[in-house]
Amino acid sequence: MKHFLFYESISGEEFIVGEESYGDACVIAEDVARDIGVTYNGGEFALMFEYEMTDDEAEASGLDEY
Repeated sequence: MKHFLFYESISGEEFIVGEESYGDACVIAEDVARDIGVTYNGGEFALMFEYEMTDDEAEASGLDEY
């Protein structure tokens, strides 16, 4: 499994998506960002991909992984 770091720029929330491909990770990340937007940003969200993390980086980050 690969670890992809995403950033929802309106709320400032960072999170990791664990998936085999970038495309699959983007689908999940968009759902997560939409939920963040509904909860904290009046329904708005702005999703950005940051980079693919190593296993060690993901483990040490302390971020939520979906």
